Amino acid sequence: MPYLEVKTSSGKKRLKLGTSPISIGRQSDNTLVITDDRASRHHCVIEPWDDGFRIRDLGSRNGTKLNEERVKTESLDNGDVVRIGNIEIAFIDPEAATRVRPKSTPDYGMNDLAPLLEDPLHRQATLDIDLNTDLANVQTDYEKKLKAIIDAGIDKSFTDRDISLVDSRGVTIHQAEADGLDTGSDDDTGEGIRVFRLLLLACFRSRATDLHIEPRISDASIRLRVDGYMLSAVELSMALFKRILGVVKILCQIDTSQKSTVQDGHFSVSVKGRRVDYRVSLTPSMHGQKLVIRVLDSANAPSRLHELGLIPWMYEKLRTVATKDAGLLLACGPTGSGKTTTLYSCLREIDVELRNAITIEDPVEYYLEGCTQIPIDHKQGNSFGSILRSVLRQDPDVIFVGEIRDVETAKVAMQASMTGHLVYSTVHSKDSIGAIFRLLDLGVEPYLVATGLNLILAQRLVRVLCDTCKRPVVPTPAQTLRMGKSLEGVRQIYVPAGCKRCFGTGYIGRRALFELLEVNDSLRDIILREPTITKIREVLNQGLFTTLAEFGGQLVAQGVTATEEIERVAGSEG
Repeated sequence: MPYLEVKTSSGKKRLKLGTSPISIGRQSDNTLVITDDRASRHHCVIEPWDDGFRIRDLGSRNGTKLNEERVKTESLDNGDVVRIGNIEIAFIDPEAATRVRPKSTPDYGMNDLAPLLEDPLHRQATLDIDLNTDLANVQTDYEKKLKAIIDAGIDKSFTDRDISLVDSRGVTIHQAEADGLDTGSDDDTGEGIRVFRLLLLACFRSRATDLHIEPRISDASIRLRVDGYMLSAVELSMALFKRILGVVKILCQIDTSQKSTVQDGHFSVSVKGRRVDYRVSLTPSMHGQKLVIRVLDSANAPSRLHELGLIPWMYEKLRTVATKDAGLLLACGPTGSGKTTTLYSCLREIDVELRNAITIEDPVEYYLEGCTQIPIDHKQGNSFGSILRSVLRQDPDVIFVGEIRDVETAKVAMQASMTGHLVYSTVHSKDSIGAIFRLLDLGVEPYLVATGLNLILAQRLVRVLCDTCKRPVVPTPAQTLRMGKSLEGVRQIYVPAGCKRCFGTGYIGRRALFELLEVNDSLRDIILREPTITKIREVLNQGLFTTLAEFGGQLVAQGVTATEEIERVAGSEG
């Protein structure tokens, strides 16, 4: 009886041949599914022909090789080896006599595969697999890629077996296997849970802030956002993607029958007593629901004010305002610039046992013990402004308003800061000066802006050079000119190179650039009269004021980051 010997990096597997064709490719509806990137979705087919078998290419992207020669359609002899990427498939027929191989027959395309895939015998029982072998190890390419990311990570204090999955109600749905309960069974659900744990572990090890799973025509693309950039991780079959999607929906208590609507949810994991929260978003796309999971891991973010990397004079001013009895501290910058992290660091400077601290967020990102945290519920018609008005009747000392989006929220926040409350909030603007004009554009009266504001902190996140592979260079005249005074007299700066530890990017981690604007009496006079950027800068230049670009230039001079990073996020204008 002839058979195929499938050779992969994990070993050899044997498949006995019968009367039905064996289709080979990356798509899950093939008889033999392989996950090599060089294989096409429907790559080739091995089928009965004449008194033996033949190999037929199905118009694959990289071709099918028989005994290291690219072929279209050829008969198979005992000992012939078919190669698809790194996968070797040997045709073994000990009893067959040597046959003369006929001339190559005309090329075939995907249409020739359609009747084969519709054949019920092909889908039900075409493979006679040895009792001691199976096909599970043939589909391990995605695991290798994930484990390469995992092994390159820094924190290796736990594995995927230590991860317990906790649903949105706080109930542990899938206990950590290390605790004695093995949920990694061989059934479909078990495989989905196992791969999902590997994805979460890859996020832990790579310090990813987001996990993107996007369905395509025949598979699903997995990407991680690491240090602000997307990193392609692996491709999964559609069947496995759907299993993972089912696991996530169960964890988030999301209706699994709805596939054409936007869905949101959350879940958490427990790893050796440490809790990490995840925020889930599902959006319909061309080929199914795209899944994006935001990782809210406080271990990857600074938790106290002194950990932010502020210049000493900035730290003193920020801490003074952050611990006052009243005033308004405003953080500004684009989405994902670390504003919430900074304001939570300020909140932790406050003794919540002695002062009543309340946060209003959309949604709540970090848990802070001793603090009342209120999420915005848009379904109930709530907004930051309406919740803020009700919170003022809760006898608060400190109020954190997640974002100032409208004139109502801005006015209430500023009035609260002038009536004995300490208010933290954020606003989207380019820099600290831009935050003033943003409030005025919203419709806030100049007297409220002038009297309500105490401190504005603008910030951006830049990537930090990998200490393992960064290399020194002499700064060019153009770089020195762009960075200004920061690089005067500096003979050596560093540039990224790329290594396994940093996934070839040249960077590991991020830190913030800061620009701090203190609203003094001179600045209040300008805001009340006729504010312009030029007049505001004239006042700021009379005291301590460092722009985002100047702050970044200092980091370049210290070898922390590269000039390209500063130019990307802050530009060269002061």
